[in-house]
Amino acid sequence: MKPCAKGWKLYERLIAQLMTNQLATDLCVTSNARVKGHITERIRQLDVLIDSRHDTDNSRRIIVDAKKRRRKIDVIQVEAFRGLMEDVGATHGYLVCPTGYTKAAEKRAQRAVTIRLVPLDHLENFDPASWPKCQNSRCKQGLVFWNGYPAFNLLLRSVDSSKEKQMISDEFLHFVGKCDCCGRFHVKCNHSGEMFSLTDENEHKGCCLPLGFWLTSVEQDENGRSSAELHAITKICEVITVDRRPM
Repeated sequence: MKPCAKGWKLYERLIAQLMTNQLATDLCVTSNARVKGHITERIRQLDVLIDSRHDTDNSRRIIVDAKKRRRKIDVIQVEAFRGLMEDVGATHGYLVCPTGYTKAAEKRAQRAVTIRLVPLDHLENFDPASWPKCQNSRCKQGLVFWNGYPAFNLLLRSVDSSKEKQMISDEFLHFVGKCDCCGRFHVKCNHSGEMFSLTDENEHKGCCLPLGFWLTSVEQDENGRSSAELHAITKICEVITVDRRPM
């Protein structure tokens, strides 16, 4: 299957992008996430997963199910979705569809589930084909889904010896994200245009700027759920978690 060849996949990517654009910066988005259910003990596929960005905390977990279908969402879909939420430990969920929902579905959703309508005409100006291809040589279909833009303010000392030494503040913006197929972390420096990827296995990469380096690790929350995490390490050894993905 070529990237974006399937209409349902395009719709899922659209919803992931819309959620990212609307969320606060302390939350990170994973498109096409895979989470092990703590009840079923099976791997559950999630169209969109939203977790805390900066620490190993899954207590605010939100999941999104994008349903590109002609019929309205009914109570059966809502009940199945609520079961999925319970299995993966989500506190809230969004059911997104283009065609609407029944009265029974609305009543069953209550406060735990929000049903949103995103018409298919939103796809007309949406083209993820411009997203970078995954840099994992074994991943043939994945595209890099950017879900965060951390900026690092650094103080740089002036090199002009004819003047008094000055400290100059500069801001360096980076794009962070993950492949929406294999999940590999990617980083792009907006200053130099350099882009690279990192595996989950404690890999580190140097940065072309005086930031330090990037590091990945695997961490566990208080309930034993594992996450792959991407960290920026500054020159003063400050560790900033900038992206996460469940394992």
